[in-house]
Amino acid sequence: MRWLRRLNATKMNPMGPDFSSAPWINFNLSGRELRLRCPPHEMDGPFVRYAEAINIYQDDIFEPWKTCNTGMSLRLLHAGWVFLDRPFGAGELGYVALSIRLNRRDPHYRKIDSMLYPEEMEAWILTYADGLWGYLNRDLEKYPERKATPIIPERDFWHYPQTRDDIRKLTINGVHWFTYDVERGKDEKDRLWHTPISEDHELVFDFEGEPLGRKYYSEDHDLDGAIERTVKEFMNNVHIKLD
Repeated sequence: MRWLRRLNATKMNPMGPDFSSAPWINFNLSGRELRLRCPPHEMDGPFVRYAEAINIYQDDIFEPWKTCNTGMSLRLLHAGWVFLDRPFGAGELGYVALSIRLNRRDPHYRKIDSMLYPEEMEAWILTYADGLWGYLNRDLEKYPERKATPIIPERDFWHYPQTRDDIRKLTINGVHWFTYDVERGKDEKDRLWHTPISEDHELVFDFEGEPLGRKYYSEDHDLDGAIERTVKEFMNNVHIKLD
């Protein structure tokens, strides 16, 4: 079946992961159930999966954020998949790497009352984005000598959500998601999906797409479209049951 799928692949419609027979993965997050289909890992580097049952109130399992003091994270899953042209064609066009993280708000950060309120969740995401990608931009601006070439903001700075209008809201399988894209120049693109599971905890699905040996955007291929379809299919197979 995989060989037949590969025969039908093209650079404009490359073959990605197959969800039809992908195994289910489950996590129990202090009574909250996360269930998803995960195709076999295909990228270099290890497949990572945390324990199935997790006490989300055990703070010492989380890693505090280094760029800001608002929260901490635990990586639940890391996997990745390649996108292929037909046999004897261009080979691997690129990949998408997925990291699923459980984020916990730092107990001392009280600028929001509860992630379960949409307005508060949007405020949390804007703080999260500025503490990560905003920090990287400010650090590069402060130390331009770290780059071998002059800084060009359109190429070198991360473009991330800075207003509520930059965050889209979707409901899939009864789960309310907050999603947005992050890009740096024309060669790196992340798609992020957030959903709260308690007043102080959220799940983040971070899909990082990158090309292999080519530009991310090109008239010669549609890697971005293939990754977009894969992300949508993945999220259609995510189920969360709150306690």
